[in-house]
Amino acid sequence: MAEADPTTPEGYQFFDPQNLACPHAGWKMLREKAPVYRIPVPAKVPVYVAAGRDEIEFITRNNDHFSTRPDASVWRWGDGFPDEIAEAFAAAGMNVVMTLQSTDPPDSLHYRNVLSEVIGPGSVKNWRPRIEEIIEGLIADIPDGEPFNFVEAFSVPLPLKVICLILGIPYSDSAFFRYYSDEFTHLVDPTHPMDRALKATDTIVKGYAYLRERMLEYRENPADNLLSAYANAEFDGRLATMDEALSMAHVTIIAGNETTRNALSSALFTLAKDPDLWARLKADRSLVKDFYTEVLRRDAPATTTPRTVLKDVELGGVQLRKGDVVFVLWGSGSHAEQHFDDPLAFDIDRSNKSAHTTFGMGVHHCAGSALAREELGQAFNAILDNFDRIELARPAEDISYDPVFGFRAISELPVIFHRSSRA
Repeated sequence: MAEADPTTPEGYQFFDPQNLACPHAGWKMLREKAPVYRIPVPAKVPVYVAAGRDEIEFITRNNDHFSTRPDASVWRWGDGFPDEIAEAFAAAGMNVVMTLQSTDPPDSLHYRNVLSEVIGPGSVKNWRPRIEEIIEGLIADIPDGEPFNFVEAFSVPLPLKVICLILGIPYSDSAFFRYYSDEFTHLVDPTHPMDRALKATDTIVKGYAYLRERMLEYRENPADNLLSAYANAEFDGRLATMDEALSMAHVTIIAGNETTRNALSSALFTLAKDPDLWARLKADRSLVKDFYTEVLRRDAPATTTPRTVLKDVELGGVQLRKGDVVFVLWGSGSHAEQHFDDPLAFDIDRSNKSAHTTFGMGVHHCAGSALAREELGQAFNAILDNFDRIELARPAEDISYDPVFGFRAISELPVIFHRSSRA
């Protein structure tokens, strides 16, 4: 039997670890040959990926055809949980509902408004001094002239501490919520077996119980933080249910932790490989925003989210039926050749880099994007302030992304920082 041709949709192994770690060739092939393509996922419904920019934009413009509400046989979260997972939540007295990330207008707008009032573009500036304090503490602990893993020393703790700060959770509990976020990936990712998903479910149940206790406290004694805002939110004159408040808190922890962590790591990896880029940023801080924006475009920290088809529609030459699931490949949309010349190249001077799809598009654009940009901007300005140069402690070709579906994550990034004498 002839070997499958990996340059064709039929022969490409979507869940091969090497392809998961480096999906760019597969995305490019799909954009050229099959912008919408059915992939081999063991689900109750057909599952597709949308890699073409035009197809991605069509999905985001047509909310009457595509819903963010997931099919739990594909993305194990929400309505129709597998029985084993549903039983684990029911035994704990919990009812998982959809809010921030998995509802559609008009309901989604009510939930997003609560979040935006605390960390939206007009509000995130209120957190700047506290975020600066967190970054200063992490910078102070970085060794001078010695190898260390930037991911564990900086990329992981910064967004964790920031999200704990904003939610009103003690920093001392951040380690648990790091584990919570990692375990959630094992729960929802369709490439992970059910026994692993059940192990992860236990952690999510414990996290929900913790968050419920905190929010009950904030209902008794409101405070200036996001958990309190969720616990005391009102929708059309009624108090948010605890199920709704828990759902909003859960989404905030996952989205505010994993994605920013990955963006920080990719940005530092890019900078450590390019001394000339370091020198430009060191000399001209106005370029820091351009720097992290191009990182977000080229190395999207979260590469895909699912949509459920609400009504029959043809897309990319493929007939989709009501109930089918389409994974929107945001990372591929940010590499579309008709928008970006040489999309795999890092080009800080690229004029249209902000046209990336990393934060989604349309009414479901990431509600926490302003906070992510704030953390990235503050982090790299502080690094440039405190260090004269940085370098990789391991050859670049030995550093790789994790083989996961949905995220671009580096788990180990050994680097050496040389502290400035003026720092």
